[in-house]
Amino acid sequence: MKAIVFKIVAFSFFLFAVFSCEKEEENIDIQLVGKWKLSEKIIGSSVAALSECEKQSTIELKEKNLCLLYDACNDLSVNSGWSYKSDMLNISEYLPAAFYVDQLDKSSMTLRRNDISPEGNLQVTVLKYNRTTE
Repeated sequence: MKAIVFKIVAFSFFLFAVFSCEKEEENIDIQLVGKWKLSEKIIGSSVAALSECEKQSTIELKEKNLCLLYDACNDLSVNSGWSYKSDMLNISEYLPAAFYVDQLDKSSMTLRRNDISPEGNLQVTVLKYNRTTE
């Protein structure tokens, strides 16, 4: 009898953990939805100066996992898709590279991307965005 009770309790904790994680990811999905304007770029340990057109570039994460990328420097809009799982933001246009959400609140978001530099070294790029209402 004790074994059955133990299995039921253990299974209940497992279900609670699974559904709690899914609920947390759903909340982050909701927080990610919006239009984000690039405000800062850090490559390695150096802050990269943003051009005026880079400051106008945006990522718009929409409901139903639709995404609109706007490159203001080339006046180019690209329709894409996005997904979020386990702190990883995937934007189909940039795959196989993934972004890690380091910080997210109502007004700002910080993404980290790990790449290989032309010299073959690990290169970490941090992109900071501000939510825009435009």
